[in-house]
Amino acid sequence: MQIQHIYAENYKTYLHLDLDISVRKDRPIILIGGANGGGKTTLFDTIAGAVYGLDIRDKKTFRELLNSGIKEINNNTKIVLQISFMGYAGGSLSQYKLTRTYTYINERIAENVTLLWGGNTFSFGTYSSAKEKENAETAINRIIKANLPKELSNYFLFDAMKTSELVKEEQLSGLIQNNIQSVMGFNKYGQLQKAAQILLEEENMKRLEDQEQKKEYEQVVKKKETEEEEKKKLEKTLSDALEYAADNKHLIEKLKKGQQDNEAIQEKIRQIEAKISNVEKEEKEYVVKVEEIVKDIEREIFFPKLADLIKSEVELILQSKKEIENANKDMLSKEKLEQLTKKIVHIITQQYIVQGRIDTESIVEELDEGQQTNKIKDNYDYLNNRDLEKLSFLIGSIGNSKWLFINNEKERLNKEIDNLPRERTRLENYRKQLSGDDYSLIKQYEKNDQIIATTKQQIKEKEKEIASCEKQIETYDYQVPSEPDPKYEMLCKLPNYFKDLSKRLLYSKKKNIEQRMLEELNKNLVVYKGVIERVVLSDENDNITFKMYHREGNEIYLSQLNAGAKQTVMQVLLKVLYELGDYDPPVMIDTVMGVLDKESRETIIENYFPDLASQTILLSTDTEIRVEDDFIKLAPFISKVFTLHRDKETQCTTISNDYFGIKLKEVEQW
Repeated sequence: MQIQHIYAENYKTYLHLDLDISVRKDRPIILIGGANGGGKTTLFDTIAGAVYGLDIRDKKTFRELLNSGIKEINNNTKIVLQISFMGYAGGSLSQYKLTRTYTYINERIAENVTLLWGGNTFSFGTYSSAKEKENAETAINRIIKANLPKELSNYFLFDAMKTSELVKEEQLSGLIQNNIQSVMGFNKYGQLQKAAQILLEEENMKRLEDQEQKKEYEQVVKKKETEEEEKKKLEKTLSDALEYAADNKHLIEKLKKGQQDNEAIQEKIRQIEAKISNVEKEEKEYVVKVEEIVKDIEREIFFPKLADLIKSEVELILQSKKEIENANKDMLSKEKLEQLTKKIVHIITQQYIVQGRIDTESIVEELDEGQQTNKIKDNYDYLNNRDLEKLSFLIGSIGNSKWLFINNEKERLNKEIDNLPRERTRLENYRKQLSGDDYSLIKQYEKNDQIIATTKQQIKEKEKEIASCEKQIETYDYQVPSEPDPKYEMLCKLPNYFKDLSKRLLYSKKKNIEQRMLEELNKNLVVYKGVIERVVLSDENDNITFKMYHREGNEIYLSQLNAGAKQTVMQVLLKVLYELGDYDPPVMIDTVMGVLDKESRETIIENYFPDLASQTILLSTDTEIRVEDDFIKLAPFISKVFTLHRDKETQCTTISNDYFGIKLKEVEQW
């Protein structure tokens, strides 16, 4: 996949964005400069939004994403995102143009999505029928998945600063495992293994000889499912606790040193208060909306539901009526036939000698009878035009029901309301901190550490319980059929087959990953440049570990690397997976230098960016990729340069074809 053009209207800082970012094969880099707050991250979001869509459910979200220069929202106010790219589908390279439009119409947001592909057009929107939407959305998602699946987007469209934050001791092994499994395509075999296991368990349940055994078997399977659900809840608790620890780490370190950062605490208090206030306000607004809908329950709920139930039958009637009208439109009335026949008879009698009288009435009757014989029968002749108009209006009301919109809002609001007790507890702790109770936040942080440790142990125990259930399931005595059952025998083999296949694929590719990682780390990891002897990936696909060894034989522990070195390790891993993986997406990096030191920066510029991908988009400030030296080194590999300019008065970002005032041709002449 290679992005050629990005277009946007009224999105965040971009009132009008029209940018050609196609690259030459020998110059794969697009360099985009801008000051902090100038629109770099918004450009990043624009590309992701154009590919995967925006989640705009109400006017509030629409207003937040709309360009601030637009003061009033009127009917047909739009946000438009469009991306043109070259990509693969079915093994062939094609040109695509994907457009997503979000239009404000009568207090609602209507979405329309269109994909142009060669001579084909796929389109669906808020008011499309379910079948139309399903067919078009499936085709569009298939194209996206073939080129850059959403689950892989974080590996190729990323913020370098956030990458270094992700690489922490608790998450490092998991992050590496997710990278390898997702980008190399191993996840699908794990999914197939799980699906095969479920089918096997269902088949085994049918084959149990004894009803008592079946009952026991069902109980064990149910227990396994319960343990798996509880494990998911514990994993969510652990994730929340790790997030809390990361969010408060620097503040707690200051407090332990006796440094009271009131400004930071007050800012967190303001943020939490605003969040709680917004949720409470939205809850009240939701109640009012529900009350309004209940007042007109027939129009808002019953009629749309009825219309949805009879839609297919009504569409059949309307289509049939239309076909009959087209087929019979050339038929003449009896009066018209009589007029035409008399004219013809008159002409004949004037110009020719005619023996006897011509029976005009008989001719008319014969012609009309012939017409009626060929006339298409109308099975719905009891419906007049007014009836048809009412039926057409009824099915046209589907999708206009406020209930469909408010039901989506309910799901989001419930999650935020469920989270309010935790937010209020955090708010109270910060307020106590301002009043001088130092121990409050520290105590809460230490309690959170205990939760992390306890939850990890509970997860391990759940994993043991699940493993025990799986072993118990295997011990049941299954009925042996009197005749061979090839289907069942194959089903028994499938789970282990997919597991072994995944392991064999990992083993076949891991040597290449290890070798390429070794080469790239020795070039780019400055603190151990040229002294890494080997890189080792484990053979277990469900628990991939990554280790580096110094040429003296000792292990180089990832947890002991500084933030900049960890960032380099992850970027090197991404590059290697890009080379060896199943996809060829563009790589887009925001805050390109992250936390790298001077020497690491120079190494990344010389050894990493030039051959990272077939299209690399770098978003940088002038202190990251500097005009006087870094820009010069990258120039031979750059196709285009742009600078983003944010106008504070109009609150819009414009773009010039230079890098902080210097054009690409000028640098090439230096």
